[in-house]
Parts: sequence; structure tokens; C-alpha cells
Amino acid sequence: MFRLPAYVALLSICCSTAVAETRAYTGATLIDGTGRPATANATVLVEDDRIVAAGSGFAVPEGARVIDLTGKWIVPGLIDAHIHFMTSGRMYTRPAFFDLTDKVSYEEEVAWIKAHARDTLRAFTCSGVTGVLSMGGPSFEYDTRDLARSMDDAPTVFIGHGVIGHFPRFVAERMIPPWDGELTVRPMLSAEEGVAHVREALARGADFVKTAVDDRGSALLAAAMWWWDWRELEGSIIEEATRHGLMVTTHAHALEYARGVVELGVASLQHIPADEPVDEAFIELARDRGIIVVPTLAIRKRTFIELFTKDIDLLPVEESCSVPGVVESWYEPLPPMDDQSTRYREEGATAAANAKVLFDAGIPLAVGTDSGMIGLAAGSSMHLELRALNQAGVPADYLVHAATLNSARVAGRDDEYGSVEAGKFADFLVLSADPIADIANMQAIEQVVKHGNEFSQRELLPRTLAVTPANP
Repeated sequence: MFRLPAYVALLSICCSTAVAETRAYTGATLIDGTGRPATANATVLVEDDRIVAAGSGFAVPEGARVIDLTGKWIVPGLIDAHIHFMTSGRMYTRPAFFDLTDKVSYEEEVAWIKAHARDTLRAFTCSGVTGVLSMGGPSFEYDTRDLARSMDDAPTVFIGHGVIGHFPRFVAERMIPPWDGELTVRPMLSAEEGVAHVREALARGADFVKTAVDDRGSALLAAAMWWWDWRELEGSIIEEATRHGLMVTTHAHALEYARGVVELGVASLQHIPADEPVDEAFIELARDRGIIVVPTLAIRKRTFIELFTKDIDLLPVEESCSVPGVVESWYEPLPPMDDQSTRYREEGATAAANAKVLFDAGIPLAVGTDSGMIGLAAGSSMHLELRALNQAGVPADYLVHAATLNSARVAGRDDEYGSVEAGKFADFLVLSADPIADIANMQAIEQVVKHGNEFSQRELLPRTLAVTPANP
């Protein structure tokens, strides 16, 4: 009997290609995320983890599995352009804001966050968020990215290396408590340190670099930034990052800081000027430089007003998809402290008005939440931000584009993510209601397809969690 040589037989086994399943999602109205008009009675053809074709006017291949979605809507998976894994969204997560360490110590909160990393990732997917941009912090941000890569039901995690701040170490230590022994802000006082931070980002496989230019109303911080010339330091980071093909996104709440970093060459702004209205010169500068702005409007009302009054306007998806223990913590009584609600109402109104002005001027907006900050639950806070932007005057059809393709652009990954188009990863949602008619319908999630893996939302709802010292 003729037998193949052993190495030939082995080669034929190890290198054979399995026949991929082709699926055709038919009959739905497709809103593809590009900004093009919706396509009625569309077909999305998927093979393994990629989209082969999307739209109308092509035949379904023989043998494809057909999923009839007549009467449904398909939209790209949402991408949250500003999140943190080092914070949980609970009231105990930032003792520099609300000090409830008498109830849950900071060490217990850090342990809770670590223990619930998998649940946090699933909470994003449950809410229709199939991609997130981590805006820096301790090594845990990278660890969570690695965990997400091992899960089928987790979002894709894009890492922003940082946060890099232009001030001494002792200032960084005063701003935010160390996270499990690590500073969450990387201080720098020289161009050489800026270059070193960028090279560390490259070594760790970061997708982009995150910096912060903000004096937070502190005379000490403002003096430090002036003394060490934040423009020179920021410029050194941008120059080095650009040399290596990394984009820089920068936290800036004040107009003059935002203007300065745009002049220096950042690719996007995290947050939006809230101290004064944007002027025509800033608009022209942003337009000329192709800046994307991530406004993060919802945090002001939720974190700094509703959590004080306890009159919390919860969305249905916050109640259904949040990790157990997060929403419940928001009703904890606060210790006596200054009421800053007037300030945040004023700043919130300015920020919302600026978002509408920039939208009207054609400046691209993306959607990010600052998820993990107190009052902002993983995943579901994306719908809170969509509502806030819509209430500011940004229309629903644009918000679908902003929350998908534009958010992918902030990460520099719009070549593979952010829209339902041939060649891109198969990340999309099946909705039972029209999000263009009402952006709240983005919560009407029936199915999440993540890298071609199909999940009903019911499958993604939180599981029963183990009791921990910080989750009694």
C-alpha cells in the first residue's frame, strides 16, 4: 500500500484550510456608520470574523446560512472613545472626589476592580459597545487589554499610553492616589522624558498616546506648567510620536489650552472647552488641522449634580447591563462637602453649546464617556453620552457615525473598525427599533456580533457575581 512520507502527511494536516461558514444577514435596514443614507432591505455577508459585502444589489452565495432580519436595523458596534479600566464607576473609585473610604477602602476598591475585570468587559458588549479606547493609567489597562483578547464576548481594547502630564511627580501624587503602587499619571519635566514615554508606548504596543494639558483650576499646577513650559514638553511628545506613526490625543477642558495643543499638532481632543465659548479662530484652526473632538458631556450632570441630589435619571440599559454593585453604590449618602452644582451646570451648558457650534461648523465629533469615573458605568454610559449630545443639538443620524467610525479614527483604526463595510471586522448590532428616529433606540439591542461571533443580548446580561469584601 502506498503511503505518504510522514512529513508530507503532517504538512497536509497542519496546513489544510477549514471551510469557513458564510452567513447572510438579510432584510434589515442598514445604517453602515459612514454617514451615507440608510439602505433598506440590505444584506450583510460575513465570513469568519470579516464582512465580505454589505448593502444591496448582490446575490447571497449558495450554501450561506441566512439570518432573516426583516423589520430590524443593523448598525456598527459602538466604540467608546474615552474609558478607564482602573476605575469602576462606583462611588468609591476616586477618593480625591468623594471620600467614602470609611465604607470601602481604596485598597478594597482596587481589589474589586481587578476581580471584576471580566464582568466589566462583558458589560461593554452587553451595551452594544464592541470597541473601547483606554485613556491611560496603570499597567492594569494593558492587562485588561490582554484579558479582552482572550474573550469572545469582550470589546476590542485600543490603548492610549499615558496619561502624560507636564508637572513634577509630587504634583501627580497629590492629584490622584497611586493605583496599587503605580502612578496613574506619568509626570515629565523634560523633552527627553517625553521621548522616553513615547518609546515606552511603542514597546508596550500602544495604539496612540494620551497627554493632559489642564491646570484644574489649581494655582500650583498652573505655575508648574508655566515654569516647565508645557508647550515645549507637549511638542516633544507629539514630534516623537509622529515620527513613529502614533497619534496623540490630549485632555483639555479650557479653550486656550485646547488651542495650544491643536497648534502643536495633536490629532484629537478629549473633552471640550467648557470655560468659555469657542471662537471663530479656534474653529478655523480645528478645521484646518482635521481635529476630532470627543466632548464627554454627560459626566458633568451625572457625576457632579445627580450624585449629589440622588435624583439619578437612569437609562434602561444602565439598569440591565451594568456590573452589579456599580449603580447601587450611586445612592450612598455623601459626606458634607461644598456644593459645586452651580459651577457644573454653567460649565455643562458651555460645553454643550460648544459641541453644537463645532458640529455646525463641520468639526468631526466622536463619542466617549470617561467611563469608569464615578457615576459612569462600563458600556451603558455610552447611551448616556449619546443622549447628552442629542439634547445638545447633534442629530441622531450623525451620532451613529460619530459613535462608530469617528471613534475608530481617534484610535487610528478606522481601516478595520467603525463601519459595516467589506473587509472590516464583523462588529455590528441588530436593533429592534430605528436609532435615526430616536437615538434612545440604540438601546434596543437584540443581537451583538463581535468579530463574527453572535450573541443575543440576553446571553451578555450580567451573571451572578461572587461576594467580595467590597461587594457585600
